Amino acid sequence: MPHRRHVLAGAAALALPALRPARAQAWPNRPLRLIATFEPGGAADQLARAIAAGMGPELGQTVVVENRTGAAGNIGTELVARANDGHTFLLCSTGPMTYHTILFRSLPFDPQRDFTPIGFAAWSPNIFATRNDLGWKRLDEVVAAAKAAPGKLNFGSAGTGTTQHLAGEMLQEAAGIRLTHVPYRGGAPALRDLLGGQLELLVTTGSGANMMREGKITPIAVMGEKRIAALPDTPTMQEAGLRDFSATAWYGVVGPAGLPAPAVARMSAALRAALTDETLIARMRDQTMDAQFSTPDDFASFIAGERRKWRPVAQQFAGTM
Repeated sequence: MPHRRHVLAGAAALALPALRPARAQAWPNRPLRLIATFEPGGAADQLARAIAAGMGPELGQTVVVENRTGAAGNIGTELVARANDGHTFLLCSTGPMTYHTILFRSLPFDPQRDFTPIGFAAWSPNIFATRNDLGWKRLDEVVAAAKAAPGKLNFGSAGTGTTQHLAGEMLQEAAGIRLTHVPYRGGAPALRDLLGGQLELLVTTGSGANMMREGKITPIAVMGEKRIAALPDTPTMQEAGLRDFSATAWYGVVGPAGLPAPAVARMSAALRAALTDETLIARMRDQTMDAQFSTPDDFASFIAGERRKWRPVAQQFAGTM
């Protein structure tokens, strides 16, 4: 896990071309890119766009969100790891930053070496949901149906190796059932197929929160440690009968390794301004997300702790990927 002092120690050798002109030059000096590894329209994409809009005025430059999906976030994450323009950043997520080194045999980036932490952005508890026409309202009903037809019911996720996928695997282990996993390139297309009848079950973040509140799909349980304000009547997995069950996703902002200290400080300040905006906080809460800010050092420590937490989970289910 790269501590900020380790990252900055190599800044002189790794100084980005855009940040070492012959004369002093203000940074940023052109629009920035915020890479989002999620399909447009989902909750994480909305988080990226809200952050970009909030950071722009503080940086004096437009922050453009660019969606690079695929490989459970690894494609967009690799793009930022290789960026050398000093103006490309990533809305990172749990998997690529923590346990993908275990699930994927060969990653084109090193999450401990190739990134500079900027700050935490939001918690996003996973939600286990189903179609209305199936008539299931409680977890025990889903479990009974799954046990009656092992492997016949399918669940969708935002992709192989995502926290939604691992949460689904954890659920099967904890409940003693067998489901068939159907991966998608993001939460939004999985939600569309649930509504279209191609899926029986879905593990999602906030993409379907509005449809759950409107009664178009049925939330079975929140997969975090506590209920969420957007769905106050939906129990947690623990309340539904699975003790000690928790599978919560999170998001943050990182840049490439070797990002100079002034750029880190500017980005951190801009991220703080975005994440403390009451409109953004309310908008994200509506999408089941809890927006929070942390310093670069605190975020680096948090990522290190998350690697330790997710490692045994990833090792347990690596053979199912």
